[in-house]
Amino acid sequence: MGGSAQMKAAAGDRKAAVAYSGLVALSLVWGMAFVAIKEAEVELSPVNLALMRWFVAAVPFVALFPIIGRPKARFERKDWPRLLVVALANVAGYHISLNYAETTLSAGLSGLLIAFGPVFMVILSYFLLGERVGRKVFLGLGLAIAGAVVLSVGSVNLSDLSSSAGIFEALLAAFCYALFTVAAKPLVHKYGSAFTTISAGLVGTAMMLPLLSQSFLSQAASLSLYGWVSVLYLGLGSIVFGYLLFYALVSRGAVSRLSIQLYLIPVVSVIGGNLLLAEPFTASVVVGGGMMIAAVAVTTWK
Repeated sequence: MGGSAQMKAAAGDRKAAVAYSGLVALSLVWGMAFVAIKEAEVELSPVNLALMRWFVAAVPFVALFPIIGRPKARFERKDWPRLLVVALANVAGYHISLNYAETTLSAGLSGLLIAFGPVFMVILSYFLLGERVGRKVFLGLGLAIAGAVVLSVGSVNLSDLSSSAGIFEALLAAFCYALFTVAAKPLVHKYGSAFTTISAGLVGTAMMLPLLSQSFLSQAASLSLYGWVSVLYLGLGSIVFGYLLFYALVSRGAVSRLSIQLYLIPVVSVIGGNLLLAEPFTASVVVGGGMMIAAVAVTTWK
């Protein structure tokens, strides 16, 4: 009996260690994506970067769909509008907004502002899914708004319209991230997480095809090796590997530990931007970023 209990405890410890290791890896991959976007936009426009990133991700998604993307139940026609909302918010809404934000904001600041996403998530869950919202949500929302103000005032020139627009573009990206996550919950429950992620990604990529232009072909043809490394990292690493790792953790029962990534990703983006892009590490970043992360902690803590 005692030996059996010890074996179960050891297995539980190993499972937890694997889960936390995966979460750290996921946070590193997604945190460094903000740095890669900044580098790729030296050669690509925000729209063309989003197109290239998802074209790269679409290839392995198509290959993996017959293997891991089969739905748990037959897809019903009534769920098409929800899938289209998820696809639009995830692929075009989030990525194009974020790409435009990083044309005027640093990678670190963009990562910190995206941390507003979980606050939007809780609010949307209340209105769309009827989930209960307590007083801590309003406290977290107040902290997040105050943190965004500190970050904005200390990091950008608010008299510069392009810099001010970057803040709203980053917050729009955070909202799209929250909308995608909340709207996808019923689909994930009904059809499975892999099916929902791959289907939304492929449908969203198809929805962006009208944005193709001559500039896409010319920029892709002249893309440097360093630019291709950034694009491949964003497509294969951040989207394909990141999503597969995320859902592998979910399947292993690591859902209760996933909140740690909400705190690590913006930290990684700030450190990565400072080390690789020489972005300043100012007092406003420390104070405002700390307030944003505290807002996420207050809002999501159970």
